[in-house]
Amino acid sequence: MKQRRFWLWSTLVALLVAFTVAGFEALSAFVVPPWPARELRPIEVSNAAIASTLSGAQAMPQYNSWSLRDGEHPIAKPAGMFRAAIVGDSFVEGAFADRSVGMRIEELWQSQGRRDLELVSLGVSATGPRQYYYRIRDIGLLLQPDALVLVFYSGNDFVSDPLSPWQVPPLVAERPRPSWLGAVAPRLTWLLVNRLGLSEFGSGKVVGVEDVAAILKKPRAERLDAMVSFLKTYYYPQKDERVMREILARGGDRFWDAFEPRERDQEYLQGWWMAGMVDWETATWSVPLTPSEIEQSLNRSDIAATMSWLLGAQDLARQRGIRFAIALAPVGLVDPRYAEFWSPWPRYLSFPRQREAMHRVLRAELEARGVTVVDLEDDLKGVPGTYRVSDGHWTELGTEIAARRLEAELVKMRGAR
Repeated sequence: MKQRRFWLWSTLVALLVAFTVAGFEALSAFVVPPWPARELRPIEVSNAAIASTLSGAQAMPQYNSWSLRDGEHPIAKPAGMFRAAIVGDSFVEGAFADRSVGMRIEELWQSQGRRDLELVSLGVSATGPRQYYYRIRDIGLLLQPDALVLVFYSGNDFVSDPLSPWQVPPLVAERPRPSWLGAVAPRLTWLLVNRLGLSEFGSGKVVGVEDVAAILKKPRAERLDAMVSFLKTYYYPQKDERVMREILARGGDRFWDAFEPRERDQEYLQGWWMAGMVDWETATWSVPLTPSEIEQSLNRSDIAATMSWLLGAQDLARQRGIRFAIALAPVGLVDPRYAEFWSPWPRYLSFPRQREAMHRVLRAELEARGVTVVDLEDDLKGVPGTYRVSDGHWTELGTEIAARRLEAELVKMRGAR
């Protein structure tokens, strides 16, 4: 009798949960973006967070109906068209640039009269190799591309968990990553991730934006003390103000020069990375500073885990006869102006130096596996003014250089048909 009751109640609870999820899934359709926008990004591009935090531009970037910074494209590939797709994060989205990499590539083709070439940009900020893999699998392949380029940024795209067919999915995850709820209720999943800030972008906490903007409006003689007060209030109430002042003062006037108003490539001071700089410069943990120390400190397991996602993406493409390449975007240290700007803070600079070394190891490992690698370091290294010193993204010049190299590679891939 007890066993019968157990199964009866278990069945009733399961039915109640199923009907509840189904009901919320149906209701979510009224407020959730349509496919494929809901699969591509966890926030709406009209959200104030995009305008104030993501874009960093003087004018709000224009997004298409898929919530991507790109022109409109049909799902089905037009007849006779060579369609390429480019996948990546904010470097592909280009929210800090006047025109994204993909837009510039299409402009080059139009200026050359190449009407049979099309590029679909699948760039979404604050995403990484895991999202790239599932974005290709669940959306990219449906676009029937002839060529696919995955843009990997060495600054923050390394991951620690490898791709595995035996990995148990979480209950809820940012789309298009798989999850238990996402398998049966994708709209409800998007809504929960969006409202609860469960995505990589949504988890970033930005505080005191107005305070930092106000600091830059003060006379230069008052800015240092104001910045120390800001960090004391929002981040480090226990840290010695004299120590923080010494750290922030190392850049001198050159630091404030970077944030003066300009017509293009406007730099934006961000409190969170100022706090990170102070944290690294005051921390007691060991930091590799010399080339040999950096080499010994490299996390080889992270490189291997990252490789698994990139090779998995290549397999998805090859299984369908799609030409595939990985474009490696280096950290800003390849730009002499960027490296000089950050030189007064060697401990803080040790992190991008590590990623610079990991970039080279990753390139060698990928090439050893027969992956077509487009290393943008070859084009950007030694060219001043290619990276924004405030956030490490490409400037207009850097974006243009990357676009021209990728355009040339895509034309080569077309010729390999």
